[in-house]
Amino acid sequence: MSTSPIFKARRVLARLLFIAYIGFSVVTLVGGFLTAPLMSWYFFNDWRFWRHWRRGVAMLPHSIRLLGLIVRDSRGFMFSVPLSSPPSEVPDPAVTILNPEWKSGNSCGDCSNCCRPGGLVCPLLDESTGLCTGYNSFYWRYFNCGRFPSVRPEIDYYACNKWVVLTDGLVPHQPISAMSRSVKGLSWRKG
Repeated sequence: MSTSPIFKARRVLARLLFIAYIGFSVVTLVGGFLTAPLMSWYFFNDWRFWRHWRRGVAMLPHSIRLLGLIVRDSRGFMFSVPLSSPPSEVPDPAVTILNPEWKSGNSCGDCSNCCRPGGLVCPLLDESTGLCTGYNSFYWRYFNCGRFPSVRPEIDYYACNKWVVLTDGLVPHQPISAMSRSVKGLSWRKG
């Protein structure tokens, strides 16, 4: 992905338009419904809103509760994606590595901790399959989902055992539930 000023400006504009659109939809309470195809494209990568109506309607109360959680519990790291950063479908390999003890390979297996912030279940999570119905959508790629984890507090908050976050590119940070055991195959000290 190019780092030219034009591409960066396009990414900033795309994110700001999305944030403004979501703000408009939440404040008016009907904006998202009146522009349902656009809302459906943003979250599901599909203009056919009727396929996602139930999940789309659930996004409004979920977003309000999530905003309350972020403000009340100082979860600012949920806004950790810089406006000019390129879209991403995977975590940054300079920031994270797959935990060698993780048994499900690149898959998240049956874990969906990051889809349940503060006990709130994301409406995009299909609980019957454990998969995200918004996978690879605009929202997935441009915001936190596709690049999870991107900062150390995310690993701690979601108790993610799949990823190990590198601090300063050198020292691995273990997930909370893995604190009592060592992460095999990782160098804990520089050189």
